[in-house]
Amino acid sequence: MKSILVNTGRQKVKANLLETPSELSRGLMFKSGNVILKLNKESKINASIHTFFCKPLLVVWLDKNKKVVDKKKTFPFWFYTPKKPAMYVFETTRLNLKIGKKFSWKDL
Repeated sequence: MKSILVNTGRQKVKANLLETPSELSRGLMFKSGNVILKLNKESKINASIHTFFCKPLLVVWLDKNKKVVDKKKTFPFWFYTPKKPAMYVFETTRLNLKIGKKFSWKDL
């Protein structure tokens, strides 16, 4: 797990970048905060998430260029698939974003 500073264009927030299979499988289950799940490639199916053990949160899907392709306010015990293929899944509790917005981040 790597700590990063995410720049959404309007805000900067600290987050954890999750890349390993065990990190990706957990996301924000049983936790709170900000995480970005980095997938191996862009995909709708692989970018799908469940919220079985999560509090309500905002999920933002980003393509390989870190551009927002979908977002959804989620609720516990649901399953979500992005409308377009995504390579990154940003799970957060507080952000106000628009589709098409471009993200960047750097290591802390």
